[in-house]
Amino acid sequence: MKSILKDTNNSEKLLNMTSDTLILMDKDGVCVDIAIHNVDLWFLKEEKLLGKNLLAILPSRTYSEFYPEFKKVLSHRKKSIRNYELCLKDDTYFFKCIMQPYGDLVLCQYRDITERSQRKLELEKNNRELYEIQKAALIGSWQYESDTRFFSYSGHTDIMCTEEPQHINMDIYLQYILPEDRETFNNWLEQNLQGDMENSVDYRILYQGQIFYIRLKAFARERHKDGSTTMEGYIQNITDIQRRRNDINLLTHAINNSTEDIYSAREDGTLIFANRCFKERHNISNTDDITQMKIYDLQSYGRDRQTWAEFAASVKRGEFSQGYIVHNPLPLRPEVLAIEGNSYWVTSDEGIGTVWTFGRDVTQRIRQEQEIKQLNQVLDKIIENLPAGVVVKDIKNGYKYIYRNRESYNRDITMQEALGKDDYDFYGFEIAEEKRKQDIEIAATGQEMHWVAEERDGNGNPLFLDKRKMKIESNDFPPILLSIEWDITDMELMRRELMVAKEKAETSDQLKSAFLANMSHEIRTPLNAIVGFSRIIAESDDTEERKSYYNIVEANNERLLQLINEILDLSKIEAGIVEFSVATVRLHPLCKEIHDAHVFRCPAGVELIFEPSDEELRIDSDKNRIFQVISNLIGNAFKFTTKGSISYGYRQEGEKIVFHVTDTGTGIAPEKIGKVFERFVKANNFAQGTGLGLAICKTIIERLGGTISVTSELGKGTTFTFTLPDNAAREEEKEMLKNALESNELTTEEQSILTENAESTPTLAPKDAEMKTVLIAEDTDSNYILTKAILSKEYHLERAKDGMEAVNMFVEINPDIILMDMKMPNLDGLDATRIIRELSPDVPIVALTAFAYDNDRTAAFEAGCNDFLTKPFTQEKLKETIKKWIK
Repeated sequence: MKSILKDTNNSEKLLNMTSDTLILMDKDGVCVDIAIHNVDLWFLKEEKLLGKNLLAILPSRTYSEFYPEFKKVLSHRKKSIRNYELCLKDDTYFFKCIMQPYGDLVLCQYRDITERSQRKLELEKNNRELYEIQKAALIGSWQYESDTRFFSYSGHTDIMCTEEPQHINMDIYLQYILPEDRETFNNWLEQNLQGDMENSVDYRILYQGQIFYIRLKAFARERHKDGSTTMEGYIQNITDIQRRRNDINLLTHAINNSTEDIYSAREDGTLIFANRCFKERHNISNTDDITQMKIYDLQSYGRDRQTWAEFAASVKRGEFSQGYIVHNPLPLRPEVLAIEGNSYWVTSDEGIGTVWTFGRDVTQRIRQEQEIKQLNQVLDKIIENLPAGVVVKDIKNGYKYIYRNRESYNRDITMQEALGKDDYDFYGFEIAEEKRKQDIEIAATGQEMHWVAEERDGNGNPLFLDKRKMKIESNDFPPILLSIEWDITDMELMRRELMVAKEKAETSDQLKSAFLANMSHEIRTPLNAIVGFSRIIAESDDTEERKSYYNIVEANNERLLQLINEILDLSKIEAGIVEFSVATVRLHPLCKEIHDAHVFRCPAGVELIFEPSDEELRIDSDKNRIFQVISNLIGNAFKFTTKGSISYGYRQEGEKIVFHVTDTGTGIAPEKIGKVFERFVKANNFAQGTGLGLAICKTIIERLGGTISVTSELGKGTTFTFTLPDNAAREEEKEMLKNALESNELTTEEQSILTENAESTPTLAPKDAEMKTVLIAEDTDSNYILTKAILSKEYHLERAKDGMEAVNMFVEINPDIILMDMKMPNLDGLDATRIIRELSPDVPIVALTAFAYDNDRTAAFEAGCNDFLTKPFTQEKLKETIKKWIK
């Protein structure tokens, strides 16, 4: 037989009979399709929902539960099944919603469970009511088995009973019953076992040193085939009922001594009870028979017969059971401003109705309330005229306003409008959500929140507000939230003006200090070379060597003369600013030089590839800085590439030159790719380096007028791309440079700087295993040559031309000592020393610098230097210092 359920021809019929209503929603909550099955509700119609944003029309309570599940289905692609309550107009509906992803949409199955939910709620309500009734009446249930003589009980009697069933042998239970009540209990039990279950039994038990009154009643009896009988019934603790009878006298005594007026009168006004306070207030003697008095006849009462009749009728209708206040109630006692009372209609067992009234003198409270109102009016006027917004919210009442004068978001909301409402009634959803998030956090943690916000007033002028939010708790009232915001615009603008003036003063002082420091450094640097090489020339017998040293001395003489002229022009001094030398740069030879400098440092299994482009392409830029950037990027690629290739090159695109360095290495994680150009950030903490190289590259490229970026894919490689403007040098400037080189107008050192390759990443010479290694961080060629001439016969020397290179080379070669110049490009000696100290606390570092002031010496030692030598220095002093620190 063919399956009916699997027959596609029957699918629509089966769907209409069994399926839930289906709603298809897009990511914004708009209903894009709907199929209604098995439900006929006024709000669940295709014309009402199709094309509508269902999230926007949901009631706020339903939305707050539905929306998080909707977002969870979209983001986590998981199914959600939950029941929801839907309050529309005056009716409440319940539905089950099964949400699941359907491509980029969300499919919702709507199943109406209103009737089932309402029945469940009614059943739960009835169970709760029964449970509470049992607790209030101190009732439990019991069961007795005649064959085992086990007595079981549970419930809320508060005596031996708990919610879990308890079991006790009847012989043991009889021991708890007082001896004089045992015979009565046994007779009742025997009668019930025989089938006579009409009567209940009251008896007393002694439990934990106290006597309790117990009542048992049987309501079910079952006779078994074996002759045994099972009985069930209820057990009730009636101790309080019995004791109340004993407490009536105490209650009467208490009423008589109450500070309230308590009296009772019949409907016709006849007094039947009056406590002592009432009698004293109305001058009634204890010997007077009040049952012969009419309350409206008392001169001090203040009501006539008709007024009393109207009052008694209203009490009979229940209009005064919630309390009332009568002002100036006692004509003979004007000092009593008001009596606050409660009146009840009580019908006796005989069917006679009486009015019971409880009244208290509230004169003192009224006076205090008047004083508080007066004080509140004064405070309101003060707060309204303060330059501060004050807002108070009730935490326990949905963060509704209980006070406000103004607020920066909306200064037009008055106290009368705001009372009893919350932020969602006055602000947009985003602002209200942010304010509610702050309120919830402070209410939960109790921590005060303080911040300064910068906003704009209605005219677009800056507005600075000092804001505080705090929680106030007390034993006298529920916790509240207090928000205070002060307008500190004038103060903040004044502070900023003072900061600008302070910065100008500090800048002026820094320029003076920078002038002195640079003058010292610039004079001592060439002087160091002149003094040092002069002595070496005197000791040298090699003519070629002496000639070379003569050229160095001559070059430093010229530098010193030029420095004297430059000192006169303070505008040329920029403390701490990296200098750039712009000239015509031929890109093809530059990139070829980079290849020659790095090809021998390429890791095994990795090929360094230069991708040539236009060989005649030239730009006006700093050749050394371009060399440095590409070298840093290649050196960085060496660290993360173990196989494949590292390629680099350039191309012209419009008015800019695009350079790239591409590797086939490990790549950069997506969460780190946005931070690789920040200082001290490393994409791989296990790779060597300080994390400054890429930050320096970014600084250089931006100073040269370009941009730098990176793309990467984990496991496949990384590409760094930077651009430089295509600002080719003018023909006459190129011709002047060529003539200067050919006519020897430049010194030997200057010609070397213009024609030789920039050595941003020098090729390291092989290290002699028997010689100690000295790393010399020196950016000036002549100073390095001098130091090399003094030390090269005794030590293996390595050179770094700036602080960044010094840090990288320290990690690679692990020198025995470092001679650190203080003023270097890219990263100065102090910062380089601090970084090296983080990597190694032991390697000796000697500051070798032309800065000679005490504060320079102090800064060097604080950065981590072990010793301090100033330029010019002697051979003996330099060698002695190195031997002092190399063991």
